[in-house]
Amino acid sequence: MKLGNLVQIIRLNNSAKTGSEADHHSVLFNTYSKIFVRTRQRQRIPVDSLDSINSASNSNDIIENLGNEHIESSKVTRLRELNLDFALDFGTGPPPEELLTIPRFGVWSFRNDDGTRNLASPDCFWQVYTGDHVTGVVLERLTGTGESVTPIWKGYLKTIRGSYSRNLDQALSACASWPAQACIRIRNGGVESSTVDRTVARPGSYRGPSNLQMLVFLVKTLKRRIETFYRLLFRYTSWNVGVVHAPISAFLTSSFKPTIRWLPQSRKGHIQADPFGRSDGHRVTVLFERLDYLHRKGMICAVEVEDDASFGEPKVVMELPVHMSYPFLFEYAGETYCVPETNQAREISIYRALEFPTRWIKVGHLLDNVRAIDATVFQHDNRWWLTFTDREKGGDANLYLWYAPDLWGPWEAHPLNPVKTDIRSSRPGGTPFEYEGQLYRPAQDCSKTGGGKIVLNRVGRLTPTEFQEEPVAIVAPYADTPYQDGLHTLSAAGDYTLIDAKRFRFVPSGLLTNIVRGLRKLKS
Repeated sequence: MKLGNLVQIIRLNNSAKTGSEADHHSVLFNTYSKIFVRTRQRQRIPVDSLDSINSASNSNDIIENLGNEHIESSKVTRLRELNLDFALDFGTGPPPEELLTIPRFGVWSFRNDDGTRNLASPDCFWQVYTGDHVTGVVLERLTGTGESVTPIWKGYLKTIRGSYSRNLDQALSACASWPAQACIRIRNGGVESSTVDRTVARPGSYRGPSNLQMLVFLVKTLKRRIETFYRLLFRYTSWNVGVVHAPISAFLTSSFKPTIRWLPQSRKGHIQADPFGRSDGHRVTVLFERLDYLHRKGMICAVEVEDDASFGEPKVVMELPVHMSYPFLFEYAGETYCVPETNQAREISIYRALEFPTRWIKVGHLLDNVRAIDATVFQHDNRWWLTFTDREKGGDANLYLWYAPDLWGPWEAHPLNPVKTDIRSSRPGGTPFEYEGQLYRPAQDCSKTGGGKIVLNRVGRLTPTEFQEEPVAIVAPYADTPYQDGLHTLSAAGDYTLIDAKRFRFVPSGLLTNIVRGLRKLKS
């Protein structure tokens, strides 16, 4: 599907800026950038989204030496004749004011902004320098004289705090498809209404790092790499499953303090996480991932939780040659189904219970050729919806959305995929639910650590052409429990809610495995 034609407009750099207004970089930064950053970027390949735009077909579509302050009248005429929909500006300073009014939907520009600091130069550097956990990028429309902007698309990524070049690289990769996505939104009639009355002042560029700051930066990044390697060697992550006798909607209230009954911790160093369940009113049957820490392969287990807080003996109910986790459980047409994560198999498979919870049969797959993480299936407004993140396309930051008229398909990708880029609230983290007429979607905040906490998003728009949600509540690890270092599942089971949480500790038996994993990560 082609969205339009590409026209190249080349304008001169703004050489009039001097002194404190210029974007000066130190000798050390320039040397570092030349060796580690530019070499890496030359190895980049085009993204799929560029296939939706035709290249300029002849030299008449290339307009050079446009200038920075004013445009020659002949070039203004030529630009108007092109009937541009938008212009994408990669310049460092404001474009000529005449250009802002020529494209139908204005002039767009990318900006690095983490939402707390207006750090524009060099892109994605200062988040690494200061140790911020989140790096933000904005696609915005320049308005007025180019000194104010209207946001069009925003994305928030986990800062790669040990490498500026990799942090910049991931930001460039993440935002490459945004202009095409904005075009699709325009075609669907949504872009203008979603950004109206949101004009803000455009921040100015900051000076690049000094030589002293570069020395501090190099020490900081080296220190972080050593710390990361140390954690990989000596830190063991222990997850466990908890049961709360309260509906999932109770977690929308910030003052809610649940009483949590924890599953007995395995003595064999197993990780127990990703709980989903079904309640018959007197007991809860919980399906969860059990992972052997030494062999790093998960299987699905089941356990009965009685009203008197007693637990049955966990039993393995599903096991494959590949890793299994996140056994998303739901009922449909009188049957119980499970959609476990099996991303190594490159499919989203679906199982039906022959005898719940011990006997299951694979009845098909919803999608194939995808490394989906934490696939979540639900019904809303007479459609089936499927959400997940993709290990190969943005990891935990990009949310992908599919829809179908029936559970068995045909499934169609949402035209705005990824519908959201936000490391703080994209990856699914439990059961979507409705409360007082509103749809809520639990998601994981992975900005500081994988599965750091749960964010409850209120879904405002969910249609085959639109998606919008906003965070309304946070469920963080509880300080009065043994598991205070993370929480990444919140699932409904009747009048019960199932959670999981983690803690970090040292386990000598896992040291050898950690050494192997650490060496592999260091090489990558």
